[in-house]
Amino acid sequence: MKLINLHLNTTYSFLKSCIQPKEFVEKLKKSGGEYFAITEHNNLFSLGYFKKLCENTNLKPIFGLECDIEIETKLYKFIVFAKNLADFEILKKLSYYLLANHFIKIENLDEFRNLIFIEHPIFGYFKKTGKKIALKNHYCGILPIDFENSKAAFLAFGEDHCLVINHNVIFQFADNEIIATLNLMRKEESFQDIYEPCRFEIEDDNNDANFKKIINNTNEFAKKIYFEIPYHDYSLPQFQNDENLSSIEYLQSLLKKAITSKFSKNNWTQEYQIRLNHEFSVIKKMRLEDYFLIIQDWIKWSKNNNISIGPGRGSAAGSLVSYLLGITNVDPIRFNLIFERFLNIDRVSMPDIDIDVQDDRRQDVIDYLVNKYGFDNVANIVTFSSLGKKSSIRDVMRVNNIAPKQIDSVSKLISPDDKNLLEEYQKNAKFSLELSRINHEDSNFVDKILNVSNRIAGFYRQTGTHAAGLVISSKPIISYVPTLLVDNAIQQTQVSMEYLEKFGLIKMDILGLKTLTTIKEIKDLIEKRLNIKIDLDNIPLNDSKTFAILSAGNSVGVFQLESAIMIRALEKIQVNDFEDITAIISLNRPGPMINIPKYAARKFGNEAVPKISPEYDEIVAKTYGIIVYQEQIMQIAQTVANMSFSEADNFRRIISKKKSDEMEEEKQKFISNSVNNGYEQETAKMIFDSIEKFADYGFNRSHAISYAIISYQMAYLKAHYPLEFYAACISSAHGSHETILKYINEAKKMNIQIVSPNIVNSENNAIIKDNAIILPLNMIKGIGNEIVKVILNNRAENKTYINFQHALYCLLNIKSFGLATIRTLIEANAMRIFNYNQATLLKEIESENSDLLLWIEANKNQPWEKVKDQILNYRPTNIYESDYKTEEENERKLLGQVYNASRTANYEKDGSRFSDMHVGNEYITVAICLNVKLGITKQNKNYVILSFQDSTQTAIAFLWNTTNEKYNELKNLKDHLVEIKVIKDKGDKIILRDWKIRNE
Repeated sequence: MKLINLHLNTTYSFLKSCIQPKEFVEKLKKSGGEYFAITEHNNLFSLGYFKKLCENTNLKPIFGLECDIEIETKLYKFIVFAKNLADFEILKKLSYYLLANHFIKIENLDEFRNLIFIEHPIFGYFKKTGKKIALKNHYCGILPIDFENSKAAFLAFGEDHCLVINHNVIFQFADNEIIATLNLMRKEESFQDIYEPCRFEIEDDNNDANFKKIINNTNEFAKKIYFEIPYHDYSLPQFQNDENLSSIEYLQSLLKKAITSKFSKNNWTQEYQIRLNHEFSVIKKMRLEDYFLIIQDWIKWSKNNNISIGPGRGSAAGSLVSYLLGITNVDPIRFNLIFERFLNIDRVSMPDIDIDVQDDRRQDVIDYLVNKYGFDNVANIVTFSSLGKKSSIRDVMRVNNIAPKQIDSVSKLISPDDKNLLEEYQKNAKFSLELSRINHEDSNFVDKILNVSNRIAGFYRQTGTHAAGLVISSKPIISYVPTLLVDNAIQQTQVSMEYLEKFGLIKMDILGLKTLTTIKEIKDLIEKRLNIKIDLDNIPLNDSKTFAILSAGNSVGVFQLESAIMIRALEKIQVNDFEDITAIISLNRPGPMINIPKYAARKFGNEAVPKISPEYDEIVAKTYGIIVYQEQIMQIAQTVANMSFSEADNFRRIISKKKSDEMEEEKQKFISNSVNNGYEQETAKMIFDSIEKFADYGFNRSHAISYAIISYQMAYLKAHYPLEFYAACISSAHGSHETILKYINEAKKMNIQIVSPNIVNSENNAIIKDNAIILPLNMIKGIGNEIVKVILNNRAENKTYINFQHALYCLLNIKSFGLATIRTLIEANAMRIFNYNQATLLKEIESENSDLLLWIEANKNQPWEKVKDQILNYRPTNIYESDYKTEEENERKLLGQVYNASRTANYEKDGSRFSDMHVGNEYITVAICLNVKLGITKQNKNYVILSFQDSTQTAIAFLWNTTNEKYNELKNLKDHLVEIKVIKDKGDKIILRDWKIRNE
């Protein structure tokens, strides 16, 4: 007999099931099934995916919930359904409540009583207590294997209200072990082995008429509660304006005003007007006027509230309307950008305007939108975090009581590629050997760990929040898709991004970009220090000083251009045009980066630019015959094959996907159109072949231009205001020693003085004083932002710290401030400003009975006049000699590198310090060996990374194909003063030629 399954958890129930939706649907289709229920625990997360899986099939999904209801202080399990579409709105509200509260009390069910409640066949209230509660639509679940013991249920509920319900289902018996592991991962140690095989048919061995009747009742019940959950047309709020105009009229009004403010009469040419007319008509046809108005409004609000907004992101920069409204700051005609790459009336998907905002003010923007459009009408978007192969094996080993150190030793050997764990075990000898070492006594241990880990890899573990996505609607979001509450602050869709549009919700991305915060900080520092207000929107895009630092590879801290691979590209291409920056950003990705040498060679005339046809050649002229941008493909299709830009955009997308059947059709169409447009067939074929070759690599030019503007702006600030640039970049590192070190090393090369943190001058950000950068207090390890805030407030109250005794007296008067923090400040040399070394100051606080500490305790909270003389005449009890080795170790531990106590200073010669070296030259110098680390190449060869530091900066050396013996020898260099012979390489790299430990 067919049985419609009314209880199904999938992996969307987070470690409660090992059933994957796609796998379930495939099995159901093969069985000839039609109706089925999905009852995730408390949630409707799988709604979008199951609807997609069932499209173009005869499958009819019934969405319900599994939940816990508290009755008489205990929790009991129920399965809940809606009777119809109207009641499904109530079910969504129940899910919202459950995700916030985990369960619901019986007395709180009033607003949900129209829903159908089915008692769980094992963990339901009736099964556990034998009692029935008063619910309006109340049914009892009966296990197929427990039918004979269900007479009490028949008597209490009546046969019409008894349904055959599985407890929980699995696909195969072996999955019980998977479920047991998932339970332990959820820290639910009890596991009842009562999961049943998933049934689409059920056997009746006794030919029992009552049993058949209950099965029929169950199936009829399921069919009766099936209803289709519809998709919706998109529905944005109608933007309210003060001029009492319709949205389209108001948009037109804003555009007219923008033309006057952004363009002079002479600059607003017919080309602009034609483009605007075209864009406006497309926006009007697609009914997107409110979308543009909503976005321009919050961007305008942000700018008025001193929140930095990026010049553009993605294809929206190809829109003149976006530029006029201030959504972007990129003139699409000036930069030869195409509107149809952004908005194509023939494209099925809706537009997606992405906006970068200053990262520390993003929440202010969200708050504005919630306040303007209402809490119910704004939501961010759910994401789902899944178990990777490394996290899955770590969890499985953990629940099998493997020691953390052993787990670490195994997991660190797992490669980051796409191999599954079984393949990893076969192909990664070090991983398989390490795993085999763990449990010699259990011959099945490895198989068990691998099989379970491999099975659960990819299972969803928890929800997350889309980093940028937001939806706004004219009605409450929950009327379109189920939602949940996040951190009691904002609601979130339960449906993930890829399904929202079908439910009528258009996503907009508001991305927090740290670079914008840094740029704002640089501008603020310039204005504060030099009284110059920089308008980055109007700086020249051909500044020679800016191009010079980029061409020299001095791009540390410059957006998109600071990686080693970008620096090499900058040096190779020798930037002398804004278009070079755009091309470098576009080409520096796996695949297209092979064209960088070609781009450089053709730029300098070392390689001829191939010629195909005048029109084609003109389109690719600025990129030296290389198709770099998607827009170039569209322009070629439009010019050569006489396509409209909408057709060209569709052509671009098909070619990029490389689907063979569609590709051949597009190829023939392109060649035929080109021939009809006057091209020779052979030429048309050559052009198509060129497009096909580069289509995979084509980058969105609108996005590249937008980001190149940010890169250029940062490089411009760096070239003209280096002090402010480095200070802001150091502040943006938020105490990360590794990141700060990059900035400091480059700043020192430019002869900028760097002062390590000190208690008198340092703030919570880097500051500029006397043409030097003073590093922030929060970069001291162990001194967090809260402690810094306490110090700064205390220092402000006392105007300054006069000397060490005064600083101690003021700080130790604060209840939460202890000697451990004082000791950290001394060891970080933050007290060196008082002209005593660490050894002397540490001795002053070594014992709680020291004279200084006893005096402070005795004079707590005394007025200044009473303690002034003692403080002003302070001298330490004893003066001790400096211990440079200890001070150096302390600075390295607490500051990440040595600033004041370098052991190498006495041995260094002018011209041979790391900061003095020139690429390609050989030097003999003295440095401290900080670290010696062994690495393994993809070819399974050993290499060693050595890091050295002198008084100026850190340098890195790689030794390839190193034997274990050589590595063991090199390990002895660590922490020693070493005389090294090196050749200076690019960046912070050196080539190590010889070395010997130097006696101090």
